[in-house]
Amino acid sequence: MLAQKFKLFITPFYEATPACLLVMVQGNIWLATLGHLQKALETGFLTGLGVFIFSLFSHRWFSNKYIVAAITGATVFVADLIVHPSHFGGFATEAIVTGIFTAIISLALNIAGKKLFLHAKDRISKD
Repeated sequence: MLAQKFKLFITPFYEATPACLLVMVQGNIWLATLGHLQKALETGFLTGLGVFIFSLFSHRWFSNKYIVAAITGATVFVADLIVHPSHFGGFATEAIVTGIFTAIISLALNIAGKKLFLHAKDRISKD
């Protein structure tokens, strides 16, 4: 039970942090500084915490990969708005882009992880 709850914090954290960092430097990772990394880590931490807190109220939604991606993306949007101002566009443009990018990462990792798990399960059962 505790491991499952920890996963609900750590998974959004490692999905949101690189997404935030990449969007903050507009895809040019060579422009990233320690300040950018600190803001990305703060955004990832708040995202993980937000998803964890949300899971305490409605755990049944976390069985649908699309809803998980939407929850993660929405939480990143809010966390990004809290942590720092937008580096491009309007007031919330960067937060919107970061939320969408994180939702795509979350969905891709969920799909890829499931396929890898099923592939490993098939290989183990053949042996």
